[in-house]
Order: sequence, then C-alpha cells, then structure tokens
Amino acid sequence: MTHPEKEGSNKNNIQFGFLHIMNILCTLKNLNLSFGTKIIFKDAFLTVHKGEKIGLIGPNGKGKSCLFNVLSSKLNPDQSSPPFTFDKTKDSKNIEGGFSVFLVPQEIPLHENDTINIKNYIFRFYPQLEEITRELDSINLSLEKPSSHQETQKLVNRQKTLLEAMDHQQGWNIIQLYESYLKYFGLEDFQKKVSSLSGGEKKKILLSLGLSAPATLILWDEPTNHLDLDTIKRFEEELSTSNKTFLMISHDRYLLSKCTSRIIHLNNGQIDSFSGNYSDYLEHQELKEKERQKLVAKLKNSLKRETEWMRQGIKARGCRSKKRVENFHKLSESLQEIKGQAKRALNLSVEDSKRKTKTLIEMNDAHFSYGNAPLFKELSLSLKKGDKVGLLGPNGSGKTSLMKVLMGQLDVLKGSIKRAEDIKIQYFSQDRDELSPEKTPFDILGEGTDFINLPDGSRKHVSSYLKKFLFSQDDLHRPLKTFSGGERNRLQMALNLKRPGDIWIFDEPTNDLDLDTIQVLEEELKQFGGSLILISHDRTFLSTVTNKVWLIQKNNIEVFVGGYEQVEPYLEAIILEQQLIDENEEKNESKEIKEDKNIIKAPQKIKMTNKEKMRFKVIEDEIQSEELKLEDIQDKLTKFDYSLMDQKKSEELNQLNQKQENLENKILELYEEFEDLQSKMP
Repeated sequence: MTHPEKEGSNKNNIQFGFLHIMNILCTLKNLNLSFGTKIIFKDAFLTVHKGEKIGLIGPNGKGKSCLFNVLSSKLNPDQSSPPFTFDKTKDSKNIEGGFSVFLVPQEIPLHENDTINIKNYIFRFYPQLEEITRELDSINLSLEKPSSHQETQKLVNRQKTLLEAMDHQQGWNIIQLYESYLKYFGLEDFQKKVSSLSGGEKKKILLSLGLSAPATLILWDEPTNHLDLDTIKRFEEELSTSNKTFLMISHDRYLLSKCTSRIIHLNNGQIDSFSGNYSDYLEHQELKEKERQKLVAKLKNSLKRETEWMRQGIKARGCRSKKRVENFHKLSESLQEIKGQAKRALNLSVEDSKRKTKTLIEMNDAHFSYGNAPLFKELSLSLKKGDKVGLLGPNGSGKTSLMKVLMGQLDVLKGSIKRAEDIKIQYFSQDRDELSPEKTPFDILGEGTDFINLPDGSRKHVSSYLKKFLFSQDDLHRPLKTFSGGERNRLQMALNLKRPGDIWIFDEPTNDLDLDTIQVLEEELKQFGGSLILISHDRTFLSTVTNKVWLIQKNNIEVFVGGYEQVEPYLEAIILEQQLIDENEEKNESKEIKEDKNIIKAPQKIKMTNKEKMRFKVIEDEIQSEELKLEDIQDKLTKFDYSLMDQKKSEELNQLNQKQENLENKILELYEEFEDLQSKMP
C-alpha cells in the first residue's frame, strides 16, 4: 500500500517546530455547561495552538464528548457572566475562510437500510462536494448529446464554474486523499456497501476521512477501537509525522504516549493542561498524588488541633476568636476539597470457581470454518488453569469464531475438543448486546429484586453493588439509553462479574472505558487466580495482564509463552515485511499501467504560447527573489527574543509567522507553475 501523501498531494511538508506551535488556533473562555444538577464545565478555559497534538482524558461522563461538540459548534454552552467566547484564527487560504473543525465520530453514522458504498461515503461529510460532482456528471452526459451552439456554451460555462468551485473547496484533493487512505488501510473494493462491513473496516473509513480532512482542527473520538494492531501502527505513523492540529479522546496509552505533545484532563468542571505526552503526564500525576497525600496529613493535624480548641468552652476560647473560628471552617472545607481531588477507586472483584483441574480445554487437529471460509486447519491448542492469554490477529482472522468454538457455540468440522467437566466460561462481549436500552441498572442487575447473589455466596443490595462501579443512587433507575459508552461498559462489567468462571473471555474490554477504570481492571485481572483470554488492541493492557499470546497466522495459531512483550518484536517484523510487500506490489502495478499507456498511445505534448514563453524567462528570477525574502523572515524569527513577550511583541511575532506562511505558499505555487511550463518545453 503506497502512502497516501505520496500519491500526488500538494501537501506542504515544511516543519515549523516551536515557531509554528506559537500561533494560536482557537481559545475558549468562560465555558459553563450543566445538565440539571450535573455540572460539566464551570468557568473553564482552553487555548489550542497550531500544530499541537493533544490527548484528551478524564473520567467517563465528565465532558470529553461535550467539549468536542462545543468545539465543532454542535453544542451551545450555558449563558454566563462574563459570557462565553470562542475566539478563532483567521486564515484566508483555508476552505472555510478561517478556523474549521472536522469531528471524526467513534461510530460510523448510517441510516436504516443504508445502501451507500465506500466510495461515496465521503459525501456524507461533504454534501456540497456531492452536489457539485452530481451536477458535473449530469453536464458531461448532456455534452455528449447533440445540441445547439448556444446550449453547449451555456453548459461549458456552468461546467467551468463548478470546476472552479471544486478547486476552491479542495474537492479533488480531499476525494483523492480519502481513496488513497482507504487503500493504505486495506479497503480496495470501493463498491462494497458500508452497512456490510465489519466494525474494524468501518473504523478504517473513519480514519481515512479524518486523515484526508483539510480542516484546521481534527477531533478524534476513540480512533483505535475495533482495529487490529497493523492498522493501529499505520495510524500512529500518520499522526506522528503529520503537521495537523488535533485533539484525541483515547484510552490507548501507547498511542497517547507516542503521538501527543500535550495532555488535557477534564475534572471537577475544569480543563487542566499538561505539556508533554501521556508517559510524562503519569510521572507528573504520581508526584502530585504524593504532594496531595502530604498536604492531607498536614491538614488533618491542623484540623485535629483546631477541633480540640473549638470543643473548649466559649470562655476558654476568649473574646477574640471570630477569625480563628472562620479559619477552622475554611480548614475543614480545604481538607474535603483535597480529599475530593484524589482518584475515586473502582471496586472490582473477578471471581474464579476455585476448580482444581489443571487442563481446562484441549483441542487436537481441529478444523472449523465460518460459512464457506475455512478459518483453522489442524489446530492443536490447550488452555490450563492460570493461563492469561492475549489473542491477537487481524480483523476477520477468526478470533470471535475461535471463542465460540471454545464455549461450545460452534462445532469443529474435524478433530476433537475436550472441555473439563461442568466448566464455567464467562464471556464479556464487545457488542454489549446484553443491555437493553430501555431497561435500568436496577432491572438488569437486580432482575426484579432488591438484592444480588454474588459468586462468593454473599448477598448485596443493588445500589451498594452499583456503587462499586462508580454509579450513584440517581443512576439506579435511569434508562440505559441515557448512559455514555463508558457507563454502559461499566454496567456490562457489573453484570458479568456477578458470576464466577473457570475461564473469563474479555472481548475488547477497554473500549469506551476511561483510563482510571482501565488501570483498576488491569490490576484486578493481574491478580485473578483463574484463566483469561483477552481479545484486545490495548498493548499496555496486554503487556500488564497476559503471560501467554496466541497469534493467529495463516489458518493456525502460534503460541508465545511470556506474554505480549515477547511477541511484540515479532509483530513489528511481520508488519514491516507486509508493508514492504504492499509497496513493491503498488510500484509494480503502477509501472505496468504506465507501460500499457505508453504502448496504447504516447501523450501529445502541448506547445507553449508566446505569453507562456515570456513567463518562463522570468519565473526563475521571481522564485529566487521570493526565496530571499523568505530567508530574511526566517532569520528574523530565529533571532526573535521570546524572553519578554508583551502584546506588541506578540503581534510582531504573529505578523512574521503570517508573512512566512504566505511566502511559503507563494513559492510553492511558483514552483508548480514552473514545472507546468517546463513540461511544455520542446
């Protein structure tokens, strides 16, 4: 698969580095938002600079999606005093005439009984381009039919107007890049209906849309959900080398550590910013947590002394105690506030059945298929007590089918599979299909009663059990259709963990969960005494939990003892080898097409007009002159003093950056013109 940016895109690859990032793209001030009594933002503030790569994190339900909707003007904040302001950059070369946003949703939007194909799906996000292309197609058909000179000229004039509109909106480039990225991610059949695709294939369409978008700010909502590791690594490479500004909601800690330069954390109605990637952020948070614990201890000691003083009689406290009483109440409030800043703990318990059997499942020379497609041949595999297996393989390689065979939902066509007697297998589905949107947590967990029977034999009230999973009393009778993806995931977990199991199968358990919840689940599964099979693209999760990896390859499974860290270098080598094969195939295809075209007909050379000949004589001097101007601007920027930035110096810096950007664009246009003229030389 050839890299999309190498297929004719006129992308400017000049790196601006620090100076580029200095340009402000947008600023949100006095952001207030609440739903009923639930406060999402309170006087929050955010500035985004051009070129920044920002990871957006925070607990589920704390406003990540709301912030995206505010930035993309899909949600209006509450009225406040002072009022909310959204300052946006002005950029004349942008198709929107300035600041623009492209929101890449978590799931692909489709209508009921939708028949749209992959090729045309781009028009769902660019309806204005669809209108232009449809009218152009209609004009082309009309021009093929005989008509009067006047009617033909009218059609030609309209065609010219539409082509200019397409150029102005960068339509050709957007469509070309979109289709190139589809091929890059392995989607070759553009006529396939989007509704017929797997979750991973639909996600590849969303990646292609986001990476081809010309907007000044790209918003990514969990972009790696449902993707295989090969696609994730390709996507990582794109983000790492791109100059585009983006905000990304993700629970993928590898992705956040590799591809971000800033982390913003939503909590307590505020937008806290940290300069650095996710790994740097974790180190910073660890230090902050230690400082917080020291402060709590200090405040507790002070509060203890003041409490003893407050318990004394009025006479003993004296008549000048008003200030000290006020300080006591402030101290109490400070302690509660500091405690509130500490992480809320998710109280999980994954129970095994205490079975003593060593071998739980054994498969010998098994053959099975999905429909008419063979998935595995002569597969021999065993799962023993204490095995914590990471199951890896490309989308569509048979991971879910293998789980169905292990659970007895699919039969083997040949060979044998032996399961321990009365084995209990619990399955955590990535589809969350056990949850009816109209039901409440009370309906689902309590099944009509107030108490839940737990695997250890104890009974617990539904509301108390729900609190273990960070739900409040108010959530108990709220219908699931009002829950966020992360909240539904936690509820599914609460439902599944009511039951003990000899084997727990988790199919993408980290999808939609916030990072704090993932880390608690990670620790619980690490300590779990039974057997696990994890289907996950979360590499940190796999590294922490697994002690064995099953890697699906060519209708069989290769077993790695030692967990994900042992198999990772091997995966890197496979992915690199496949990329080289794809690139060579693309080159060979391109060469064959070129040779075929040359055999059929040699292209006719267009002669230069007298005006173009005159232009060709002076254009090189003009390029040289503009490049000297650019060097002068770059020299000024290099020597610019950032130590004492005031409003005047800030305006001066912005002017220099704007001049640099304008000159670079002009030079690129001149070079394109020069190459076009040169191609017409005899």
